[in-house]
Amino acid sequence: MNRLKQKYTRLLGRILHFDIQVLNATETINYIKSNEKISVIRFGDGEFDLIRGKSIPYQDYVPALSHRMKKIILRGTNKNELVCLPDVFKDLNRYTKTCKSFFFDYFYQNRKILKEISKRNNIYGSTFISRPYIDLKDKSGSDEYFRLLKSIWKGKDILIVEGKFTRSGEGNDLFSEAKSIRRIICPAKNAYSKIAEIEKAINKYKDKRLVLLMLGPTAKVIVDDFKTDENQFIDLGHVDTEYEWFLMGAKSKIKIPHKHTAEFNYDDNKVKLLANDSFNEQVVDQI
Repeated sequence: MNRLKQKYTRLLGRILHFDIQVLNATETINYIKSNEKISVIRFGDGEFDLIRGKSIPYQDYVPALSHRMKKIILRGTNKNELVCLPDVFKDLNRYTKTCKSFFFDYFYQNRKILKEISKRNNIYGSTFISRPYIDLKDKSGSDEYFRLLKSIWKGKDILIVEGKFTRSGEGNDLFSEAKSIRRIICPAKNAYSKIAEIEKAINKYKDKRLVLLMLGPTAKVIVDDFKTDENQFIDLGHVDTEYEWFLMGAKSKIKIPHKHTAEFNYDDNKVKLLANDSFNEQVVDQI
């Protein structure tokens, strides 16, 4: 029985092998720093769910959004955009047992599009530029990594485009070295339905700022829409949650009560936002 199980596991491993080239997180950050005009789009498991026709907690399935994201992925990295995928296709041993199990399921569920991606021979950045902590077995390099990440916006004027409950950098020093911060606050759910309004607000307030987006699948389309813009746009997703977990030395995914927390997507109605004059002064528009 064990021999049959081993044979099945080896066979499944061959079926779920994908020849997809992904830079690691540090290589991706260095690529971004050396190409300051290139914008960044990250694709995680939620985006792949939508591409398969499945709604996710903070974005209902919309065929136009699904089609657009698949087109961006298959087009891959180009002179204007660094397209990022999970860095899981060569070595899963870096990750926790729970993470490895999750991505084994991910391989199976998304095997059709992953085979399509394999045939394109593109090189992708790492989606994990903003998820560099909690799923790693060895977290000893996290401090150095976050310093490198924060150097992207050090001394720069930035525009943050985020959901209502995201509150990136609130209560921590994630963006403390930015020269100045503006924020556009967007819907926490189904932001894609407001994309025209969001892009209008970005155009109004972006000036020559570095634009950082924490807006789920909608961020992918926004970055692509602005790909020839003079501003650099970077999709950073759940970076604040990862940084909070890093600061507290978390060993597992812990709910943060006063802001949205990655993997707690059904709990936004329980978030109790802090009264924060400093944060509110940064908000230039709310959609």
